[in-house]
Amino acid sequence: MKALFIRCYGKLTADMMIGGLIDMGVPPVYLKSKLKEAGLPDHFIEKPNPKAQISAHYFHIPPFGEKPLLLKQADIFRLWKEITVKGAPEWEETGWKVFSRLTAGASDAVLDIPADVVDLRRVGVSEENLVSLYLFLASLDYLEVESLFTCPFSIDEGKTEAGKASAAILTDAVSTVGKDVSPEDIHPFAAAMVEGLSTFLPMDGRFLVDRSAYGSSSAEKPTGDNTMAEYLGYFTDRGESVFGRHMKVFGTDAGLDL
Repeated sequence: MKALFIRCYGKLTADMMIGGLIDMGVPPVYLKSKLKEAGLPDHFIEKPNPKAQISAHYFHIPPFGEKPLLLKQADIFRLWKEITVKGAPEWEETGWKVFSRLTAGASDAVLDIPADVVDLRRVGVSEENLVSLYLFLASLDYLEVESLFTCPFSIDEGKTEAGKASAAILTDAVSTVGKDVSPEDIHPFAAAMVEGLSTFLPMDGRFLVDRSAYGSSSAEKPTGDNTMAEYLGYFTDRGESVFGRHMKVFGTDAGLDL
């Protein structure tokens, strides 16, 4: 079973995860072709930095187009359908897993507004995040990833609305070891992606690493503090085990029955 592990050291955004996958071998020209298929602008910034402290890849989708004042759950469902119907209709339901986690966490963080009318811009979400999700799924598809996992990590309580949203979203992330990660450094949309699409599981000897790569939040000076790691490899199938009941990224299973 081909699988990808995500490890968060401190910062985490959707674009950082794409940067790592480009560093792992996903061609930027392929991502541009996927954007064109979906009728989206094919402009993004990607930059390797092999001379930095850590050889990490930077990726960013600049803001584009005029945007309404509010961005509600209904809006992202509509926009996601418009994106997937042209490019990959089979990914529409996959996006719902992310959006349900996102809006649940945001409604907890923005307590003065009912959940059905939460303005997601208040926690830093934008239309570009949907494009990042689309390219992330395209990258997993290109690499033939069957299952997605995230290494557990401890998280502090949030102070800002965005931080509180990330902390509320990451209900499965908790670990009893390691330094606590600040939720202010984890974008709520990235939190919803790993919570909605992956299973939190320690990476141990049962996972055979084939390739590793890093995504960075800095185009100039990647360090361990502003990078995240991704590991591509294989699980050994040892009969009836937790790995025999894994969650497929593009499937409909809710997760592992631990």
